Amino acid sequence: MDIHAVMLLFLLTEIRSSCCHRALQPFMPNVCSDQERIITAEKQPCVQAFTRMVKVWRQGCTGHAWCMDYERRTAYYIGYKLVYRQDFKTTYKCCRGWSQLNAEAGCFYRKYFHCQVNALKTCARVKPHSNLWPHVSTFSSSDIDECQVHNGGCQHRCVNTRGSFYCECNPGFRLHIDGRTCIAVLSCAVNNGGCEHGCVQLSPVHFQCRCRHGFQLTADGKRCRVRNPCAERNGGCVHLCRSDGGHAVCSCHQGFMLAPDQKSCEDVDECETGLAACAHSCRNTPGSFSCICNPGYELGSDGRKCYRIEIEIVNSCDSDNGGCSHHCQHGTLGPVCSCNQGYQLAEDLKTCLGECGTSCCEQDCTNYPGGYECYCRAGYRLNADGCGCDDVDECLSDNGGCEHTCQNIAGSYHCFCEFGNRLAEDRHSCIPLERAVEELSSPMVVERPLLRLTLLQDHPQPLEHYHDYEDDDGFGELRAESTLSEKFVCLNGTFGHDCSLTCEDCSNGGLCNIDRDGCDCPDGWTAIICNQTCPEGTFGRNCSFTCKCKNGGTCDPISGKCRCPPGVSGDLCQDGCPKGLYGKHCNKKCNCANNGRCHRTYGACLCDPGLYGRFCHLPCPKWSYGSGCSSECQCVQQNTLECHRRHGTCVCKPGYQGKTCNLECDSGYYGPGCKSKCQCPEGVSCHHMTGQCQRQCPAGLHGDHCDRKCAVGQFGVGCSQSCDCNGAPCDSVTGKCHCPAGQTGEHCEKECEEGRWGLGCAELCPSCDNGGLCDRRYGTCICPPGYMGNLCQNICPFGHFGLSCQLRCTCENSGHCHHVTGFCVCKDGWTGPNCAKACEAGRWGPNCANQCDCRSSVGSCDPVTGQCHCEAGYTGPRCDQKCPEGFFGQGCRHRCQCDNEAACEHVSGACTCLPGWTGTYCEKPCPEGFHGLECQQKCQCLNAGRCHPVTGDCECPSGWVGPLCNTTCEAGTYGPGCSQTCNCHNNATCDPADGKCECGAGWTGSSCEQECPSGFYGVGCDQHCLCQNGGSCDRISGHCTCLSGWTGVACEQECALGNFGVDCQHKCECENGGVCDGQNGRCSCPAGWMGSSCEMACTQGSYGPGCKQQCRCDHNAPCHHITGTCICPAGWRGSHCEKICLPGSYGKRCAQRCLCPRGTSCNHVTGECGCPPGFTGNGCERMCHSGMFGLNCNQVCQCSEVHQLCHPTSTGTCTCPPGYIGPNCNISCPKGWFGEDCAQRCNCSNGGLCDAVTGNCTCGLGWTGDSCDRGQLIVHSSPKYRNSADSCPRGRYGANCREICYCKNNGTCDRVTGECHCPPGYYGHLCEHACPVGFHGHRCQLLCDCRANAPCDPGSGRCLCPPGYQGLRCDRGAEELLCDVDDKYKYIYILYIYIKCMFAQKFIF
Repeated sequence: MDIHAVMLLFLLTEIRSSCCHRALQPFMPNVCSDQERIITAEKQPCVQAFTRMVKVWRQGCTGHAWCMDYERRTAYYIGYKLVYRQDFKTTYKCCRGWSQLNAEAGCFYRKYFHCQVNALKTCARVKPHSNLWPHVSTFSSSDIDECQVHNGGCQHRCVNTRGSFYCECNPGFRLHIDGRTCIAVLSCAVNNGGCEHGCVQLSPVHFQCRCRHGFQLTADGKRCRVRNPCAERNGGCVHLCRSDGGHAVCSCHQGFMLAPDQKSCEDVDECETGLAACAHSCRNTPGSFSCICNPGYELGSDGRKCYRIEIEIVNSCDSDNGGCSHHCQHGTLGPVCSCNQGYQLAEDLKTCLGECGTSCCEQDCTNYPGGYECYCRAGYRLNADGCGCDDVDECLSDNGGCEHTCQNIAGSYHCFCEFGNRLAEDRHSCIPLERAVEELSSPMVVERPLLRLTLLQDHPQPLEHYHDYEDDDGFGELRAESTLSEKFVCLNGTFGHDCSLTCEDCSNGGLCNIDRDGCDCPDGWTAIICNQTCPEGTFGRNCSFTCKCKNGGTCDPISGKCRCPPGVSGDLCQDGCPKGLYGKHCNKKCNCANNGRCHRTYGACLCDPGLYGRFCHLPCPKWSYGSGCSSECQCVQQNTLECHRRHGTCVCKPGYQGKTCNLECDSGYYGPGCKSKCQCPEGVSCHHMTGQCQRQCPAGLHGDHCDRKCAVGQFGVGCSQSCDCNGAPCDSVTGKCHCPAGQTGEHCEKECEEGRWGLGCAELCPSCDNGGLCDRRYGTCICPPGYMGNLCQNICPFGHFGLSCQLRCTCENSGHCHHVTGFCVCKDGWTGPNCAKACEAGRWGPNCANQCDCRSSVGSCDPVTGQCHCEAGYTGPRCDQKCPEGFFGQGCRHRCQCDNEAACEHVSGACTCLPGWTGTYCEKPCPEGFHGLECQQKCQCLNAGRCHPVTGDCECPSGWVGPLCNTTCEAGTYGPGCSQTCNCHNNATCDPADGKCECGAGWTGSSCEQECPSGFYGVGCDQHCLCQNGGSCDRISGHCTCLSGWTGVACEQECALGNFGVDCQHKCECENGGVCDGQNGRCSCPAGWMGSSCEMACTQGSYGPGCKQQCRCDHNAPCHHITGTCICPAGWRGSHCEKICLPGSYGKRCAQRCLCPRGTSCNHVTGECGCPPGFTGNGCERMCHSGMFGLNCNQVCQCSEVHQLCHPTSTGTCTCPPGYIGPNCNISCPKGWFGEDCAQRCNCSNGGLCDAVTGNCTCGLGWTGDSCDRGQLIVHSSPKYRNSADSCPRGRYGANCREICYCKNNGTCDRVTGECHCPPGYYGHLCEHACPVGFHGHRCQLLCDCRANAPCDPGSGRCLCPPGYQGLRCDRGAEELLCDVDDKYKYIYILYIYIKCMFAQKFIF
């Protein structure tokens, strides 16, 4: 074999292929799994909700037929969030120390290391083309087929590659970790193939796992799970499927019911069956329904009730003018307020302030261009200072019109009657009192026993504003009718406008006050019974606090906390974005000119007054001003220079003044702002624009040419004097007043006296009826409230009342109102100030004064007739009778629909089912698994037993008995009630349900009466036997019984070297290198040995193979029993011992020189010189050399060649070393003994072998210690058994330690996997192979480092030097071989010499 082949055989290197590697799989050789961490992201939905308050209209409010309320609505939306999950992915790669080449199906190449030949003995991985790679020109470069030599060491197939090779296994086997031996795979015989239930061998290399009846195979193909009937086609169900006792049971989604075929589902029409319970209309949908409301209503949050809706107010100015005092314009952020001319917007941006805002007026103020005027409300007169208001004592004038007593109050007066009288409807007259309540002149209320009174005062309505007064006699008299106040008394703790409320009506946490005449409302609530939230802009107790939220913020009606719009923050929403910025975080810049603000959310420019345009960069056009340039200037343009674009203020031309520049300068002034004084002579006027003096005109005229008459209100020369006529015109020349109709006096300061009217009061007034007064200007009658006509002769027409009958009656529901007071008289069934309130539940008749006499009613009767409205389920005149049997509901009009003798509830028609029935109409029996009343008791039946829906008794399926079906049939019985007898043989069991026999392993047939046919075994005889080479198969377990000489699971392996017989369990007894026959153990002895155990060397005179060759030695010299070389006796030499020693020499090999005196010859055999036995030398001063004795030391010791120690005297007695006995010291100590003369007894337990020299014990598998008396600690790969000495006993492994270890040569067995861990010097699946020559150590991975063709110990690597060499590497004496070799190639050259020597000796590797 070429040296390249040898080097490639032992110095394999890691070669990485340039192409893509084939994906490694777990079943490939030397492939290990690894866990790779990966991060995955997935979207996870999350449902969120928010609530809002929605305005709704409700019926039944106090004092109103409808009122607005708020209802909380909940809305939902789905968001998503990313959830990151850590996972592990299984990957496959080459096991440590192995590599993959050329995309081959596995990792077949070891990563070898090369040991440098140096003092440090360091190791480095050998790479291709490195200095240590054998590519030097000294050797040949042709590829050598390593598979030609002992199949490359492979057990099955050897595949040669360029520069290397690898091993492959036959189908059904896999490569072991050593890369040479093969292990059977895909076999049911190995751990049942990994199957949970049954394993069926389909072929020698394929098997299949199968599950028992009622189970199905999982995705891994090995484990079994209970078969789910719903897994396949949903069990035939259209909607839902569940498994019950191995059967598919169908059910439907909500809104559907099971069809008669018990598979499909039919829609339930909730509208038709009445399950929907919609307030208005109902529409059925598949699986559900939806309620529909009539127009003007919206669906409530429950999806059934309907509430009247109010159209959403889109225009923010529609409600209370947006809160603005004057003008309101809807904007994106809410109402935008503006003021009339002469007013300005206050800080709240809603209130308009004119001069009245800073006026001195005590009560009311009228603003007009250029000034303001104070006035007082009815019942007051203006003080002389023009600001304050003084009360008018109406009782001083005709006792206020009261019949008895008049009492003045601030702004009004009250009439009271004397004891025994009461006030009439006109609130002035008194009529006798026939009841128990007495009104005194005091405002106090006198209470009689058993009566509780509450005094209510109607709020007076102001009739009109008064500006004209008459100061006769120092008293001012109002020229209009005074406003009257009214008082009502409520009885027995009632209150309200119609005394219909009590303390029990207080709602929303309101409590009755101390006087029990009203409710004290909590924060945020108002109205008489606390049923209304605070109006917008107010909050707190009695809604008395004003919200201070800015920038469109709204406040909480209870706490007043501001809710700010987007982009605005702060306690009062005062913190919007800084000017010039916008956005949610105020981080976006506005793009507006002239320092304009922008919308906080959208960024749209909000122009300051006087600017407009997209970017607020344009000033308002001429004659327009204000926000958005939307206001038109009110200036008189011909007299005006310009209109201020921001405020609309007029800038007048010279000579004009006034807010609108409509007035010329006052007399005596001229020029811009009319601030310059005329310089004209007295009585001469100047031009109002230029100041030029005008010529003096006669009285009544003015102008440049005195051609213009004086303006109204002026007279005299040059029209320079003003009229003093209380607003009436005067003569332009004399200034005499021309009084209008109804006024008289020098200055028109008096009205006509009573009974007269017209110019100069010359006309007589007509006779007005019903207290009408004559109009002094026009002469018409001014009628009192409630009357109309030329002479006030007619009362107000129907539906009208009050002054001039201009007020419209507010009485509703056909109620009549009083023509004077407007007080409503209600029809039957109605009450309240406006007859707008229907009678409360339980009352009827005029003013709802009658009590309903109804028992089980809805709480009321007909408000007009008093007829009872019965509750659902009741009937009769007084609603005291239940519906007759079979009927229910409102008016007992509905017929009961209960089935199966169920009772029907008379109110709702709900069915009360008998035990065993359920459903809306008790039409369904209890669902499977439930029984009893309302099917609320759960069945206790087990093992698919069905229970009776009424009693719950169990009906057991086949194979089960007992009250709960929890007891299986006794052995030998099956079927319903376990009444049938099984017919199964050979200890087979039968199925308790159908009686089918379940045969044990090794039996088949319907009754398990037949043995498995030849070649089959196991349960059902389904598995094929795998026994080879004549092995027989056990019909139960499939275990192979091999013929002599074969072993393995399938008898596929020959006996390993040193074993023979059945299952290779016998140890060969061949000695001295003899090889035994694997079948009968007969020894084949090597050359030089004979005997049944090759224990004897060839008899003297024969040698060689079979001791058949005869020695050719003279003088009876023996020959070597192996080589036939003659061993010459003393004194003889030559190849056949045919020659005597040369003269002067004698003895064995003629190696000794005669030392006799000169001339004295010595015997060529003994060399005797006359010395005594045991001594020699010229003076006989030396003892005989080792191995010689006797006279002249010419006798050779006959002791063992290894131990040639004998007594030098004439006897030559042998002295044996420790471990040997016998005359020639060639007998080893007998078993159990050691030491000198084999006198010491061995102390090795448990089959340990004793060293004959030292007595040290070599322990067997599973034992350790000096005396082999301690169990060996086995290190496992599984953490469960790692470092555990209390595991499987010696020689066992696997689950329950059922498997037997077959490791040889002291190999240890992994207690979990059974894998053999070989000692140094051995390899193979069972450690059956010794290291090839030249290798040693763990798994024979180390190269021997010996010289002179010396082998090494396969375990320790110690060199075994041949004769002539010594040293640790047998390198002494071989230096000449190395002297001319370069250090770089020294190791290769030594190896080359070594191999050459092996071939020279015909050593087979």
